[in-house]
Amino acid sequence: MMSIVLGLIVFLAVIAAVIGFGGVLHWGRQREIGLLPYIFYPIIFSVMLAKMTSGRDFSLMPTSESGIAAHESTPAYVFVIARCITLFILVAVSERIINRVLHYGRNPKVPMGLLLCFIFFFLTTVVLAAFLGTHPSISHEYMYLFLGGSAALLFSEAEGDVAIRNVRNAMLVCLVVSACFLIVAPQMVIRTGYLDGVVPGLTVRYAGLTSHSNTMGGLTVVYLLCLSSRPYKGWLNRFAWIIGLITLVIAQSKTSWITFSLSTLSLSYFRYSEILKRYFFDFRRPFFLVMALSLVMIMFTVLISVLLFSSSGNFLNSFLMSQAGADLMTMTGRAQIWEVAVLEWQRNPLFGYGLTIWNDAHRAKIGISAAVTAHSQFYQTLSSSGIVGVIGLVIYVLTLLFYALKTVRVSQGLTLALFLMVMFRSMSEVPLTMVGYYGPDELTHLIILMVIASHFSGLQTNAANLKTPPAHALL
Repeated sequence: MMSIVLGLIVFLAVIAAVIGFGGVLHWGRQREIGLLPYIFYPIIFSVMLAKMTSGRDFSLMPTSESGIAAHESTPAYVFVIARCITLFILVAVSERIINRVLHYGRNPKVPMGLLLCFIFFFLTTVVLAAFLGTHPSISHEYMYLFLGGSAALLFSEAEGDVAIRNVRNAMLVCLVVSACFLIVAPQMVIRTGYLDGVVPGLTVRYAGLTSHSNTMGGLTVVYLLCLSSRPYKGWLNRFAWIIGLITLVIAQSKTSWITFSLSTLSLSYFRYSEILKRYFFDFRRPFFLVMALSLVMIMFTVLISVLLFSSSGNFLNSFLMSQAGADLMTMTGRAQIWEVAVLEWQRNPLFGYGLTIWNDAHRAKIGISAAVTAHSQFYQTLSSSGIVGVIGLVIYVLTLLFYALKTVRVSQGLTLALFLMVMFRSMSEVPLTMVGYYGPDELTHLIILMVIASHFSGLQTNAANLKTPPAHALL
């Protein structure tokens, strides 16, 4: 009897899913903007929910963030909610892909070269590694990001604008809620007694409702870039900038500081290029150029003087001999993980270990519990997918750079800023991962694809409008 009831429930669920998906397709056919630009709300919500319910307590391990995960526990209902969110994202992805295929002639222009290279990247780093790696494996998790990235590259200009605003809004909510936890439950979001920072007197490191301070720093950079591109109005914009910058500082993620600085330069140059040319590159009136060069020379001289003649001794040498300096030179102790990555690659140079590297069993085998990834996109790809995967990675990154530069002016520097951020994060993280569920790194990967595709679509539309003469010219 029970089997009959369960069978009936499954049958009704399948019927409901088919009807629901058909309704979503019909809804998407009536609208240029589908569900996909709105997936950032559930992604950020799932990230926050996982930490709000984990019982994390930084006071248990005040000297490290890496080992704190061993003291966390996630309730079963959080996993159920996460799977429902993944299902919603898959529905949104499928709706966009199917509608674009069914209405191919009316679709916006697609960056076909980037789409083909993205597929090649998936084949070389996921498919071949899954079947030909030292440890073959098959999982439904291998398809999620491929489908999401493919759908992101089908974005229209309007969808890209909505996506940028939604990332901004979702991250603002995350920052505000994290700040509230800083008041009501500080042990869950901030680590005290942090002595390896570079800001004098700042002995805390803020993770917020994310898994790590570096994760919070990276997401905050994405948020600030989106905020700069699509600002709020009035007091809300000032508040959004203040909470974002404060979060970035107290997260004490050096990689995020560097990427934000370089990305801001990119945005500033392409947004204010005419002003810069007028004041700094007009050689008939070189006053501003001379002043800028003089300030740079003075700052450089002062910096060198402080480093060489500091009263406390050789400041540079003291810093490099400290724990913070050693961490900086070895990318926060990641050299040991990279050695393991190289050893695993040497066992299968062409296709690597396989996609199960750095899982629980592998970490237990090598005795490094914190090595959830290789903490480097290059070493991650090399160890899991071998030389074939690295070739796919290089081709994909170069193509990504080409399209970022192609759309940099129409996006006012946003595409290049996001690309620079991804590249610098690739030195110590794996933002271009193609395996797993939709998390913070996957969010960054998706948004850069969406922004490039939407501005490429706008670029092609503008070019077509320029080629088409106005109606009165045809008379």
